[in-house]
Amino acid sequence: MITCFFIGLNILLYHKFIVLPIVMAWLIPAFSVYAFEKETIGWIEKVKINKGSLQLKAKIDTGATTSSINAKILKKFKKNNNRWVRFRISNEKGKSIVLERKIIRTVKIKRKLALPIKRLVITIGICIGNFYKEEEINLANRENFVYPVLVGRNYLRGHFLVDSERTLPTKPVCKN
Repeated sequence: MITCFFIGLNILLYHKFIVLPIVMAWLIPAFSVYAFEKETIGWIEKVKINKGSLQLKAKIDTGATTSSINAKILKKFKKNNNRWVRFRISNEKGKSIVLERKIIRTVKIKRKLALPIKRLVITIGICIGNFYKEEEINLANRENFVYPVLVGRNYLRGHFLVDSERTLPTKPVCKN
C-alpha cells in the first residue's frame, strides 16, 4: 500500500515538474504569436464597404456585438422567393451608392428609455486596414450620429486590438 502511494507521488511530481513545463513552453509561444498578429486600430477608423466602392468613417465599439450602418431603405422586394432590400449609403463628402442585398433576418434592437425597434440585417464587405470580411450588419437610421458606421465585436474578434487613445491610425487598403 505504501509502495503504491510513493509510485503515485513520483508520477504526480514527474508530471508537475517535467511534463507541465514542457507543455507550457510549447503553448506560450503559440499564444504570443497569435496576439502579435492582431492589428491595433483606433476607436475611430476609415472603412471601405462593398469591395472598396465607398469610404466612410466608423466608430469602433467593443461594447456592441453587431455592426450597424446608416442606410436609407428605398424598397423591400421578393427575388427568387427570398426577401431583398434596396438601400442607399452616403458618405460625408456626398458620394453615395445604391445596393441590393438579400435580407438575412430582422433583429429587435433594445434602446434606453425608448421602445425597441426592428432592423434589417444584410451581409456586406467591410475593410479596415488590410483586413476584409463579409459581415452581417444591420441597416439603421444613424443620421443623428457623428459616424455612419458602428463596427462591433463580431467583425473585430480575432483580428484587432482597439487603442482608445488613437483616432484614424490606419487606412483601408484591402485587395478585394
